[in-house]
Amino acid sequence: MRRRHSDVVICLFLSLFLYSNVESAGSSPIPNCPDLDVLENQSDLSQDDLNNLILCFCKLEPNDDEKVAISCLYGSNMDHLMKATEAVKNASLVTSSISIQHMEFPDGGLPEFSKIAPQLQSLDIRECSGQDELQVGDDSFKGLEQTLRNLTIHACNLMTIPKSVDSLENLETMAFSSNKLDTLGVDQFKNKKQLSYLDVSGNFITSIEEKAFEPLTSLETLVIGEHNFVNDTVVAEIGRLKALKTLDLSRADGIFSPPEDLFKEIPQIETLKLSGCSIPTLEPGQFATLKKLKELDLRVNLIENITAYAFDGLESLQRLSIAGNFISNLEPDVFFGLSSLEDLDLGWNEIKTIPSEVFKPLAEKLKILSLRNNPISKLPSTGLGNLEKLGLAECGFTNITADQLKDYPKLMDLDLSKCNISSLDANTFDNQKDVLKKLNLQKNKLKSLPNLVKNLPAVETLDVSSNPYICDGELAHFVFGVEDRVKQSEQSGSTFFISNANETLCDRPYTLRGEAILQVEAEKFQPYDEQSDTTTAPTTTTTAAVEETTTELKIPDILVGSKTNDTLFKEEPRREVYDISKTDDAKGVYNQKGSYAVFITVGAIGLVSIIIIVAIVLFIKKNKAVGPEKSSGSPGKKGGKSDKVVKMEDGMVEIELDSQPGTQHATPSRR
Repeated sequence: MRRRHSDVVICLFLSLFLYSNVESAGSSPIPNCPDLDVLENQSDLSQDDLNNLILCFCKLEPNDDEKVAISCLYGSNMDHLMKATEAVKNASLVTSSISIQHMEFPDGGLPEFSKIAPQLQSLDIRECSGQDELQVGDDSFKGLEQTLRNLTIHACNLMTIPKSVDSLENLETMAFSSNKLDTLGVDQFKNKKQLSYLDVSGNFITSIEEKAFEPLTSLETLVIGEHNFVNDTVVAEIGRLKALKTLDLSRADGIFSPPEDLFKEIPQIETLKLSGCSIPTLEPGQFATLKKLKELDLRVNLIENITAYAFDGLESLQRLSIAGNFISNLEPDVFFGLSSLEDLDLGWNEIKTIPSEVFKPLAEKLKILSLRNNPISKLPSTGLGNLEKLGLAECGFTNITADQLKDYPKLMDLDLSKCNISSLDANTFDNQKDVLKKLNLQKNKLKSLPNLVKNLPAVETLDVSSNPYICDGELAHFVFGVEDRVKQSEQSGSTFFISNANETLCDRPYTLRGEAILQVEAEKFQPYDEQSDTTTAPTTTTTAAVEETTTELKIPDILVGSKTNDTLFKEEPRREVYDISKTDDAKGVYNQKGSYAVFITVGAIGLVSIIIIVAIVLFIKKNKAVGPEKSSGSPGKKGGKSDKVVKMEDGMVEIELDSQPGTQHATPSRR
């Protein structure tokens, strides 16, 4: 029976309260402000404890025993924050960081933070409750002009950057993403000479006043895409940023070709993101001025054609992604000039054939190549002898042979999942047998795996799940090979892992259909006769009792699914529904200064989940400790104690995860 919404909320509050009691019991250096990483049993409940319940939590900063980070989760309010900062003060410590998510602010808006955290260095406010604009008073940051270094106000319906931000002279990172800004004024950045990271993405910006960005002499990262309109005023101001290294224009409106005029003004940039725009083609010379560019992201545009020499001049480029477009042909000199390229992503396109010489300019340096989700039926000779990782998932392969893989003697990671491969030769991976560490053959049409583990002595991670296997004597060699490798790994301390073991199942014979291959008893691997195989097990007649001893095949739990990583190769959407937010693999685009809030958000969600589980266990333990005389059962009914326990065991606590772009939070279900 599902618990009502009010009970769910009570359970959530109870869990948080239990943690508050844990900390107040002396396990935390900050009494009355719990640390969510501390897990201890606590079942003594009192009215005073309930009155002191807060939804803000304290944690010592790494490598600093005097500074404290406060995190306020969903359902918290200003009173909770006040109690948390007071607890830090009473412990003779300093509040250096405050993170707030889904807080209900009073009509007056933000408090004067210097009064509750006079040495505050980082403030992160996300997903404000309600539809009204967050009120940021003129005195909200008064007294923090020299101390505040990082400021984020995300998705709080701000119509403009608050006036009180003007006085913050030492800000290093500033984010006003996913608000309702429509213009950036000349006075909003006048005291921001220390600013190195600025994120104003997800707004409705259509203009920037002249010389607004001129004071930003230290700005290295600018994120200004996602619905903002890139017009002449925006281009002109970005061109003033002579220290800029990373420019993110992802999902920006108004970009129908690479902005060459802008590139001439900022030739020093090292990372450029133009994903999710409306670029239909790439012509020679469009990036030629970007001599220092190391990463270029052109995913999910409308690119159908890339002209030869389109990337000429990008001799420093190390990573290029053109995934999620409509490219069908690769001209012979399309990659000319990319002499330093190490990582190339061509996935989710319409490439059917690959010219034999097309990768010649990349032969020396290229280590990672993804051709995933292209209608390629055969892998030709590429000359990429230094390739270490090759992605061929969801292509049109019906077979893969040693001859097709002969060009890759250094290949350590090969993904052949979701193809149509029906068989493998024993020598298929002979050219990689001493170096291949990771192999994915998930969701093909394989019926057997001839000595696969034995033939790959270096393999550490293997996924052969979701294939229609015939569990006969031939497949037994694979199982025995796994068993031997497990023993070797245990003795040598090396790594060996079968991914998705519980999805590696028998398809035939029918008597074993659906059974995990690594759990099938050894004597059941018998020669397979398709003619006699039926959907029902054959009847057996016992004429004599014969005692027979067989050695049971035992595989450690890690190989039979108890600890397998079922999301290691998560199914990704096909090209026509390529989701850039879920497949964002542009590594290294943002520096650490701009990403700290994301980790706080993800961590908070995980911690709340843990809290709820622990709270339920503690609540059950407490109720088990209640004697019959304290039960609330009514006369004529069987003991109230057992009734309470049953209700708790039958109840359900539900958490909803908001997966909208830019948000990630936990909320009680409103069923």
